[in-house]
Amino acid sequence: MVDRRQVLVGAAGAAGMLAAEAVAQTSPAPATAPPESPYAVTYIEVEPAQADASRRLLAHYRDALKGGGALEFAVFEQIGRPNHFAVVEQWPSAKAREDNAASAASREFRAALAPLLIAPYDERPHFALSTGAPSTGTRAATPAAVYVVTHVDIVPPKRDEGVAEVRKLAEASRGAAGNVRFDALVQASRLNHLTLVEAWTDAPAREAHSATNPTRSFRTALGPMSGALYDERLYALLK
Repeated sequence: MVDRRQVLVGAAGAAGMLAAEAVAQTSPAPATAPPESPYAVTYIEVEPAQADASRRLLAHYRDALKGGGALEFAVFEQIGRPNHFAVVEQWPSAKAREDNAASAASREFRAALAPLLIAPYDERPHFALSTGAPSTGTRAATPAAVYVVTHVDIVPPKRDEGVAEVRKLAEASRGAAGNVRFDALVQASRLNHLTLVEAWTDAPAREAHSATNPTRSFRTALGPMSGALYDERLYALLK
């Protein structure tokens, strides 16, 4: 006589093994860790009445970092909004960037800046998507009259397509008439958020580029994939 309990136990075991095998076949592979992020882009907003004091603090901190290992530490003031600043920095490694952020000089700078802020100190680590060769010395020494920092937000399902379009634009724009720099960076904490960092010899060169076919094609392709407004901001280098 067949023992029904043994049949049921055997069937349950077989079903469990099949279910486990199905899960193993359908489960996604572990996500690949993003590259380390030696870049950072930081947005700073201060009280309008404290713009001059903030400039002095930023310039003093930037100058104190010279010779300290930074490949770039450029401070920009937004054109038309003198109480808005951006900092673009690059270090030899993510650890070097993090070590600097934890240093006494950095803590003192942020403590002095904190009472002047009207929004949080918005620091965003990045890694490179497409960058040009660095100039001799720091990038901040590159001669240019107009700088542009643009935040690009792509809806997650279209991330790969959007990233490809951003890379295509950077590579088509780099070295165009009047262009000094055109880098594309990826935000480490949100891989569908990217930052474009541009430098131009003058405003007419930047304006002419905005009407070229590569730019028009990029903006047309990006439109349906955008998760937010195209956030393009013009800056002057803080001397």
